[in-house]
Amino acid sequence: MARYRGFAQLEYETVLGFYPSFEWRVFEEPSARHPLSVPLDRARVALVGTAGAYVPGQRPFSLGNEGDPSFREIPSDAEEIRLAHVGYDTRRARRDPDVVFPLALLSRLAAEGVIGELAPRAFAFMGYVPDAGPLLEETGPAVARELLADAVDLVLLVPA
Repeated sequence: MARYRGFAQLEYETVLGFYPSFEWRVFEEPSARHPLSVPLDRARVALVGTAGAYVPGQRPFSLGNEGDPSFREIPSDAEEIRLAHVGYDTRRARRDPDVVFPLALLSRLAAEGVIGELAPRAFAFMGYVPDAGPLLEETGPAVARELLADAVDLVLLVPA
């Protein structure tokens, strides 16, 4: 395993200290860039976040040490966002979920004409997933298919 520097080294050591069997994945090349095909003020924008967001009536994310690679579909007009995450204390974020899952902000940007429109749904994950296999092989691709089905031009990825 390559040695990391600064925060990356601290993160690596912390994760392996708590979860020695954690499969650390390193991607040598960044993802390919895809320029926006329409002007931003005409783009359909979707939100995908890892804050553990869900809405009333949905099952909260599992808070066990094994993590939770599942996702939740969040209607873009959702009025109440709840948070469940094992990796951070959600108490402060619950006061203003927009700081970790900015759905209301995107709605305002659409109303102001900064973005063309908000996609009909957003997607939420819990960022703590020690076994990334199911996320990379199942739930991530499932969300990608849904974003394509929604004819999304741009996805705002918000880690938490």
